Amino acid sequence: MAKVSISEAARLAGKSRTTLHRLIKTGELSVSTGERNAKMIDISELVRVFPDLKLSTVGQPIDQVNEQCVTGDVTGREHENDRLKQEIEHLKTLVSSQQSHIDSLKHAMLLIEHKQQLEIPPQETTAATKFRSRWVFWRK
Repeated sequence: MAKVSISEAARLAGKSRTTLHRLIKTGELSVSTGERNAKMIDISELVRVFPDLKLSTVGQPIDQVNEQCVTGDVTGREHENDRLKQEIEHLKTLVSSQQSHIDSLKHAMLLIEHKQQLEIPPQETTAATKFRSRWVFWRK
C-alpha cells in the first residue's frame, strides 16, 4: 500500500506526532525509510494500529498525499526561516547594545585613570610615577 510521512500519518490517524513516535519507539508501529532517509509509515500499518481510521481518507491517491507533505514542509520551512531571521535581528540588537555598554565602560575607565593622574602630588611627577599611576588600581 501507500506510504506517508509521520506528520501525514498523525493527521490521518487524528493523533499527535509525539504519540506516533512513542508507538514507533515501543515497536507497536513499524516504519520504513523513504526518499532521503525519511521515516515513512505504510497506511496498512496505520489501519492495523488504529482500526477506527477513516477509510475514505485512506483511499486518497499517494501523489496527493505526497503533495500535501511537501507543501507542509515548505510552509514549515518558511515559518522556520522567518523565525530564524527574527532571532538573528534580535541577536544583532543585543550585540549592538553590549558593544555600546563596552564603549561606555571604556570611557569610564579613561575618566578614572585621568582622575588618578590628577591626584598625584606635584613632587612625584617623573615619567616612572606617571606610568605607575595609570596601573595603580590593579594593585589594590
